[in-house]
Amino acid sequence: MSISQAAKIDAPKANKKNSYLSKLYDHEVNLSYLIIIVALYLVATANIGFFEQVLDVYPFSKNVGFILSITGLLFGLMWLVLQLLCYRPIAKPILIALLITAAICGYFTDAYGTIFDSNMLINSLETDQAEAMGLFAPSMVIQVLLLGVLPAFIISKIRLKRFTWQRSILQKTATLILSIAVIAACLLPFGDQYASFFRQHKEVRSYANPITPIYSTIKLGENYVNELGHPDSFTLHATDAKRVAPTSSTTNSSTAKPKLMVFVVGETARADHFGLNGYTRNTTPLLSKQSNLYSFKDAVSCGTSTAYSVPCMFSYANRENYDIDTAKYNENVLDTLSKQGVNVVWRDNNSSSKGVADRVTFEDYKTADTNPNCDVECRDIGMLDGFDKLVKSGSSPKETPKDTLILLHQMGNHGPAYYQRYPKEFETYKPVCMTNELSKCDTQSVINGYDNAILYTDYFLDNVIDTLKTYEQDYDVVMVYMSDHGESLGENNIYLHGLPYKFAPDTQKHVPAVIWSPDSNNIDADSLSSMSSQPVSHDFITPTLLSFFGITTDAVKGAPTFFKVNN
Repeated sequence: MSISQAAKIDAPKANKKNSYLSKLYDHEVNLSYLIIIVALYLVATANIGFFEQVLDVYPFSKNVGFILSITGLLFGLMWLVLQLLCYRPIAKPILIALLITAAICGYFTDAYGTIFDSNMLINSLETDQAEAMGLFAPSMVIQVLLLGVLPAFIISKIRLKRFTWQRSILQKTATLILSIAVIAACLLPFGDQYASFFRQHKEVRSYANPITPIYSTIKLGENYVNELGHPDSFTLHATDAKRVAPTSSTTNSSTAKPKLMVFVVGETARADHFGLNGYTRNTTPLLSKQSNLYSFKDAVSCGTSTAYSVPCMFSYANRENYDIDTAKYNENVLDTLSKQGVNVVWRDNNSSSKGVADRVTFEDYKTADTNPNCDVECRDIGMLDGFDKLVKSGSSPKETPKDTLILLHQMGNHGPAYYQRYPKEFETYKPVCMTNELSKCDTQSVINGYDNAILYTDYFLDNVIDTLKTYEQDYDVVMVYMSDHGESLGENNIYLHGLPYKFAPDTQKHVPAVIWSPDSNNIDADSLSSMSSQPVSHDFITPTLLSFFGITTDAVKGAPTFFKVNN
């Protein structure tokens, strides 16, 4: 058979296939019907995490009617939102964007229990390429392609029916009324249960997808518009700040040593997994052997994400009045210390300082160009390289070394790839979850990887302390370590962090805080010992830094500190 004859035989088959596709694509669809189909599709495919949360609170066998009502309510809300957003000229781009967004958000909600509120969106926008790649997984690509890109492609080919503007308005009005009626029909029979549901389980509704991301995006847009009216200049703080000369009976201005503090900004460490705090595993074997070490067992963070917590840690606002939207327009305690002559250096092995160190010396240690300890990633221990030069910088042999604050921002326990957060020799607890898709691993293997990363932090902090010991003769030295936030490791099917603070679990807010303070540094050991058993928080950081370096200001007058200093 010749090629031309075969082509003639195959041609009808190809034409038949093309005719099917042509009929599908040429068939005009009423936009109102398409919106209903998309709303049902989103409820079914993008809200598995939402229904898991609902079923945890309301078991299906005992709450059949209420669960069906919640399903109808979610559909009604989805239908209403889509009707409000979609108008014929822009309907297809909006539906396509929502389908892909829902597929992406649905993956992270199902896999990690992530809630896409405004803070999480900010955290996502500030995530660097390395962190983003750490979240990349084949199952994510498959889910986004199948549940997002494929239906989006189909919608892109569909033709929408045209109507007169009068009929379009009538149809839009009717569908809006119907969607509201569906919502009311679902709410009214279970009014008492919904009152309890919305009051006591606010976090559950935040899992609704893509309603929550849409709301959060709108809120971010509003914040951006508000930012346009913000001043370009900083709000100054502690303008009355001044240095206090030593007054202790054992110390005077002529014999006082300069001060040297290393402040380690931890990453994603939770207090209950530190051996120092009574964890069943001794994840801090080296620190437990250090003398003059104080662990604060009841410490809480300002937020549940790095983007929120780190600026809050060094701000003049406390957790209750801190505003992430205005934080960058305000001076922080590092600015005050620098203005008062303290040598402030921020070394970063994380994504960035989140704006905290924009006006002091900043050194990036996430690259092998500066960090000598890099394998699959650059290690925290590399931030101690060249420490002597760092401490002596700005001082000739004839000059008295300056008061110095060195901040080391760890990679720490940053998830979800905990197995990459430590060198292989620290893999003590096995088996380890060797993927960033934590929900595919058993809980214990996830915990094993996380605990191994804490073992490496123990090693890092022990090295910081040993490094500082060599400066005890010349400086009043101290090390402060505190994590930016905690982590969920699968409890209630929630992983990672970033949940809204009001209903985030304690595991995301309870953080380790450790201080090493030798007897020679004029810090009151009794105050340290006493405070270590008291509740503390990130709010203590700013007044503690000022107090240690002998700086007074009404901005922190009466504020609690981790310890007292005999200045």
